Amino acid sequence: MAISRPEPRRRLKLPRNLPGSRGLQPYSRADAPYFRSPGFYVRIGGLAIVVVAGLSLLVLRAWSIQVLHGKQYARAAHTQAFRTVDLFGTRGAIVDANKHLLVGTTGHPVIDADAASLGSRDAHGRWHPSPAGARELQRLSRLTGTPTSLLLGRLRSSVLHSPFAPAVVIQNPSTALTNYVQERSQKFPAFKVGVEDVRNYPQGAFGSEFLGLLGQISTPELKSHAYKDGKPGEVVGQSGVEAAYDSLLNAGFVQAKIPVDSFGRIAGALRVPPQKQPPTLQLSIDTGLQKATQNALLYGMAQSRLAGHSPTGASAVVIDPWTGAIKAMASYPTFNQKLAADNPHYLSQLYKQTKTVPLLNRAIDGAYPTGSTFKPIIAEAALSAGLITPYTSLDCTGSFTLGDTVFHNVDPGVNASMTLHTALEESCDTWFYRLGALVYQHNPSAQGTLIQDMARKLGLGHTPPGDLAGATTGYLPGPGRIFEKRFGFPWTEGQTVNLAIGQGALQVSPLQLAVAYSALVNGGKVVQPHVGEAVIRNGVSHKLHYKPVRTLHLSPYTWAIRQGLYEAANDVGGTSQPVFAGFPIKVAGKTGTAEPDPVSSWYASWAPYSHPKVVVVVNVEHGGFGAEAAAPTAKRIYEAYFHLHGS
Repeated sequence: MAISRPEPRRRLKLPRNLPGSRGLQPYSRADAPYFRSPGFYVRIGGLAIVVVAGLSLLVLRAWSIQVLHGKQYARAAHTQAFRTVDLFGTRGAIVDANKHLLVGTTGHPVIDADAASLGSRDAHGRWHPSPAGARELQRLSRLTGTPTSLLLGRLRSSVLHSPFAPAVVIQNPSTALTNYVQERSQKFPAFKVGVEDVRNYPQGAFGSEFLGLLGQISTPELKSHAYKDGKPGEVVGQSGVEAAYDSLLNAGFVQAKIPVDSFGRIAGALRVPPQKQPPTLQLSIDTGLQKATQNALLYGMAQSRLAGHSPTGASAVVIDPWTGAIKAMASYPTFNQKLAADNPHYLSQLYKQTKTVPLLNRAIDGAYPTGSTFKPIIAEAALSAGLITPYTSLDCTGSFTLGDTVFHNVDPGVNASMTLHTALEESCDTWFYRLGALVYQHNPSAQGTLIQDMARKLGLGHTPPGDLAGATTGYLPGPGRIFEKRFGFPWTEGQTVNLAIGQGALQVSPLQLAVAYSALVNGGKVVQPHVGEAVIRNGVSHKLHYKPVRTLHLSPYTWAIRQGLYEAANDVGGTSQPVFAGFPIKVAGKTGTAEPDPVSSWYASWAPYSHPKVVVVVNVEHGGFGAEAAAPTAKRIYEAYFHLHGS
């Protein structure tokens, strides 16, 4: 193809001025042949490529936004138009062994404040009332009698926790107050009557020993493993099964949505999503038996007073010896569970009662010397070690002398030779003093720790496992620096002799003793005591399983211990036979009278003797002899369990 070439430049001399006195003007031109040159087409083509590429990128980006990331950006836009509000979720219910409701959730009226209309937040997020808002709060203060400073504090706390959630300023308004505010909504535009979920207790003042209380999660709890999923401001279980099963019962926060405008102001109603039905916790507690056990404690304390004593408290545990399921657990003095949950002033007063200590669950956290109820434990230790057999005969006398110390028997005139089952039946102290000395002298270097080893295996001296928060470890004394530091003198043979009948520094809770007796009854299985029985989801019950702590190889002669405790409750001369004479269910049990004065009354037992269904352990503080207060209490409990009347 022929290519034109521009003509060579020529020099022309032009006049300085054109005719008519017009000056010369600059003039620029491009040679026409250039527009058909290769350079021209290269430049135009490059520009076209750039334009097409830019348009393609814009189209691809639009496609990406609309198709690939459409939902993501829609959610982001929705988030900008809505704010998340954390509301307390509905907490799971708690029922008893027969599925009777013990704890539920119900709506409770409160008075909410609209923080946005009463004030605003500063740059640091702290809420301040406007002048008009301050006047509104003062009006509400005069109406309710609540100090304005308290209303301000509640508002600020609520805004700090959740800026867009309704701020509860009056927690427990009277019916008259809620009606007044509702009827005069135009006069109180910043306040309205709302509904808040609270725990309700259909059984009333019931279950304070195991149900537990709720409270706002604390800073230490937020750092603990037990509340690893907790959030600030969340209400969690603080005691009892409410704490032990908080992860199951607690629905956490429900994330509601509230529309806001471009300035972050509330622009519509709160939108609460539907909630799933939380699971229900079923307990092993039998409500009827629990109430009967509570009444039995009052009866036992009354019997103690009739015998001339001054009891200060009592407790009882009713446990399935095969599974560890607790059927009833009572403590006295106690408190009103419903009032403690609903009335903060009542709860604060409970914490101030340091003399009667109603908040102390004596059944699991009370620790006492066991008295003679410890004798089956030392008997099992001696039998398992081969130191005695059921037919070993030891003296039962009015006293036993060890060095310069004289240990006395309850009956000073007794003088007989007895085997194990008779010594248990009659609860001869000097027989067991001699057994304690025998254990110590068998291996002096061990200092009698054969007894502590067996007691520890049976569950004494450490916190019982399971779901009962707050259970005590008790104290199992023995040789070593801990004992010497605590009491200022070393462990001696006399300490072992004293321990043989459950006296001295020994401290045991009724729950610990119930677990130990369960192992002696069931063949050596040390159970986990628990009150949680099953989880109910959508009407389907899922049973909870608790593996035994350990299984002991008891002596083949443990039957002699069981026989001795049967004779104690059924044969003439037995320590609790006067209480259970003629009782239609055969009970086996051991009385205990713990010193120093004033003595505590114990009874540890099971029934029926040949096929045990329950172990019952009772303690009456300063209640006298075991047969005076604790054994009659246990009898009342057995009457309720076996549905006996007038026995």
